[in-house]
Amino acid sequence: MPEGRGPLRLSREEQLRVVGMHCATCATTVTKALKGVDGVVDANVNLASGTAKVVVSGARLRDLVEAVRRAGYDVVTERVRLRISMNPEDSRRVLDLLEGLEGVVRASVSPGTGEAVVEINPYSTSVEAIAEALTSRGFRASVESRAAPARRSELREYVRSLAVAWSFGPLTLFLQYTSRPLLAMMASAPVVFYAGLRYHLGAYRALRNRTTNMDTLVSTATLVAWLYSAYSLAAHGPVFFDAASLLISFLLIGKTIEAYIKERLSAEVAGLLPQRARVLRDGREVEVGADEVKVGDMLLVRAGETIAADGVVDDGKGEVEESVLTGEPMPVLKSKGSPVVGGSRLVSGFLKVYVTRSGERTYVAQLMTAVRDAEAARLRVQDLVDRVAAAFTPTIIAVAAVTFLAWHFALGAPTARALLFAVAVLASACPCALGLATPMAVLVSVHRLARRGVVVKDGEALERVRDVDVFVIDKTGTLTEGRPRVVSFTELEPGAMDLASSVEALSSHPVARAIAERFGGGLSGQVREFNEFPGDGVSGVVGDRQVIVGRPEFIAQNCEGEARGDVAVCVDGRVAGWLTLEDPVRPEAKELVGYLKGIGRRVIIATGDSGPSADLVASGLGVELVKGLTPDGKAELVRKLRGEGHRVAFIGDGVNDAVAEREADVGIALAGGTDIAKYAGDVIVGSLRGVEDLLRESRVAVRKVKENLAWAFGYNSVLVPLAAGMLYPAVYISPPYAALAMSMSSVIVSLWSLAPL
Repeated sequence: MPEGRGPLRLSREEQLRVVGMHCATCATTVTKALKGVDGVVDANVNLASGTAKVVVSGARLRDLVEAVRRAGYDVVTERVRLRISMNPEDSRRVLDLLEGLEGVVRASVSPGTGEAVVEINPYSTSVEAIAEALTSRGFRASVESRAAPARRSELREYVRSLAVAWSFGPLTLFLQYTSRPLLAMMASAPVVFYAGLRYHLGAYRALRNRTTNMDTLVSTATLVAWLYSAYSLAAHGPVFFDAASLLISFLLIGKTIEAYIKERLSAEVAGLLPQRARVLRDGREVEVGADEVKVGDMLLVRAGETIAADGVVDDGKGEVEESVLTGEPMPVLKSKGSPVVGGSRLVSGFLKVYVTRSGERTYVAQLMTAVRDAEAARLRVQDLVDRVAAAFTPTIIAVAAVTFLAWHFALGAPTARALLFAVAVLASACPCALGLATPMAVLVSVHRLARRGVVVKDGEALERVRDVDVFVIDKTGTLTEGRPRVVSFTELEPGAMDLASSVEALSSHPVARAIAERFGGGLSGQVREFNEFPGDGVSGVVGDRQVIVGRPEFIAQNCEGEARGDVAVCVDGRVAGWLTLEDPVRPEAKELVGYLKGIGRRVIIATGDSGPSADLVASGLGVELVKGLTPDGKAELVRKLRGEGHRVAFIGDGVNDAVAEREADVGIALAGGTDIAKYAGDVIVGSLRGVEDLLRESRVAVRKVKENLAWAFGYNSVLVPLAAGMLYPAVYISPPYAALAMSMSSVIVSLWSLAPL
């Protein structure tokens, strides 16, 4: 297909995994490249996670990928070969269809062979989704072959470079100090030009993009030291090949540790699922790759094994540890008919699990997507960091030049000595710590919360929730267990409860289920014209009787008579009775309310209930109550509080309370299921204890960011003057040790972010 043609990629948001970034300026360069693409509304690049979140309106995915590659970096993609059942004349239609699918970078179709080669972004689509889309449009597709995502292992590359550097670096030092400078030059060449190649290429890339970065500093320092030594060797002067080679060697130590920390974090959530699984195929037990498990397969899970996909227990019994979902390590007994989540571990027993969701639809896959989105969070302080990072490298180069001129011309130092001071300045300055300070702290907190069953969908909520002063909490299903029961009822018309339960039997609301279970709902098959009014009630025609069941306020608006209780019943336009309900308060609700009040937060219960049960819950917890609210009424309460200057968080079930959660500064959904995508909250918690975890981790994350930035600014403020020789000869930092200090500064930021307190 000719360049520049084809359908536009009209996606609201694309997420890319960028390879090759290792300093704040790298992230800035990629950001500029992406924002330069026509149709890009905004781009946010996260150094710690190596991700770019791009908001587009009319931009193609191919253009985004090519923009990153033109800037000298790479994007993780996956290449797949599909066999498609089609006629030759359909090839153009298939090509247009492929290139119009979300997540497709580029595609080519062979009319003669019926093969298509497709390059996809594995972070926004999958091979299975592409094949399914083709099949749904009448072109049956099967996967012929697939290449693993084209993602280099940064850690592996650093280890290889480190091995070369430390094989030849000490040898260079030995040869130089045994007066064999020519051999020292030869020994240092593999270190400077192979182990240090990434820095030279990065410096060239930055130059081509008319910017500077950490690579510029390292490459300039090593090449100046090495080339001057080569010239001095020819002129029979002093040489310091050891400085050039050890500079690279020491720098690689820190960078390898940093790469290990990042790779360990990125693999943490992905490692929740096993690599292999046992399934029944044609009556035989077969071991397959976990990514080959399909909906409808029967998984065989033994004690100690991890469940490979979401499903329902078809046979067997066992205790399953579901911390991936709830954050609680206590095993839960599962038997026939029980739902199970991929990533859970069978502690004891044996299960046959019928797979209901596999691949990207599993809970763990959704969790990984949510975590990746949260990793790209941009806290308010990041704008200041970006401005500093943009000017950092040019400033350091200027300081190094001034250092050389001052020592050589003003203080009369020999050229070699002045040059060593300038090289030390270049080697000591570290923009990486600045670039990692914010994203690394956020990344660690998001992963730590995920391990506790708290899914942060919007990473910026970590910062916002810290400032919340009012928590508005839904009652039914949030503070209470969501399993109400009828404790008393009054019938003004005989049979009113049977009619009410018949209509309620068609609703999935917890209150409706309680009424239907209490009175049987035996006439539900005769219900016609059923309607559900979210937050108010239900209506329907049973036989020839018009029945409305709902909040007393709702009944009062539509029927004659006085409506009482928690739920009222109306038959043929007149109040026919009412019910009183009881819904047990969750044990952790008192703990959460006590915690929130203990840290000075205001707590308000917002509920659609208008009966006495709401008052009992509020008085028992000792909090304010606003009752009789519709879903829109809850949202209006949130807007009112925000209008008064409050920072508001709304805690609800994430589905019925979606409007209020979107209106709040932070929406927190209490998840009762495993479909993350359906919950509207910025944060999803498995239990109310997760709210406490979120608040504590929020304070930790923001504090870590501030401490990381203080370290990064303080390090550069102290070490650069020392490297320039400000306290020489009392304190002297040679270029190799300056480079070691520089690389370790970013390691310290990473390790400090990982520290639990």
